[in-house]
Amino acid sequence: MNVNNSKCTTKNWIQILLVFILSLSQMPLNAQDQDTDTKKWEFNIAPYLLFPYMNGEVVIQGIPVEVDENPGDIFSNLNWGAMLYFEASSPKWAFVFDVQYMDLGADGQTPLLSRKASVGLDQLALAISGRYRITEWADIGIGARLNSIGGSVKVAPGDLVLPGTDFSMNETWLDPFIVTRVMTNLNDSKWRLALSADIGGFGIGSDLAWQINPSVGYQFTKLFQLGVEYRWFGMKYETGSGTSTGIILTDLFLYVVTTSGPEIKFSFHF
Repeated sequence: MNVNNSKCTTKNWIQILLVFILSLSQMPLNAQDQDTDTKKWEFNIAPYLLFPYMNGEVVIQGIPVEVDENPGDIFSNLNWGAMLYFEASSPKWAFVFDVQYMDLGADGQTPLLSRKASVGLDQLALAISGRYRITEWADIGIGARLNSIGGSVKVAPGDLVLPGTDFSMNETWLDPFIVTRVMTNLNDSKWRLALSADIGGFGIGSDLAWQINPSVGYQFTKLFQLGVEYRWFGMKYETGSGTSTGIILTDLFLYVVTTSGPEIKFSFHF
């Protein structure tokens, strides 16, 4: 990785984000003088369930691990998980909070010598964004996503002189991102269509992080909406040094994973 290019890119993106923030802050000034009393805030809280496929590579202390998991693999090793979406919106502004947490664990044996082994992984993604409505059907904004990944590996000692292995890691980083969303009702019916996308990292946290999220929902009542969505989320993050040999432990941590899958969202509006 070219350090000089990374610093130049980060500086440029910081300048772009600052200009973008200042531009957004000026947008509502003229609107504040018009119909201020008619503005009304609405809230949407939505627990949801994601059925994820995960593909890519993770390197922990120089040990590479290929990731190729389907929803069955993940749910069979799931100890605990939570997913929640919250949005507060007015005719001009929206503030969005989205959190995902998974705690995975598995027991097994090493391929060689059949020693008992246990692996644990917990992953948190917490995103907060502020958005400005530029038309009736589109908004744009900025936000930040906190990523935290913790892992542990325990291998029992061998029958002869082989020692056991016990190590853990935790990496936490923050990714700024730019987000946009388009949305519409189908012929003023109760059907809702939306597409949101964001891109971030910019070398500040991840080298690159991106997300695409199309959705369709049906408004059963004024209070309740059921949504079916699909989520693609990719990330490349690297820290530390060393090589992915799997023989000599280093402080290298690499996370290059794409997560995708269908999602069911239960939305409550008030």
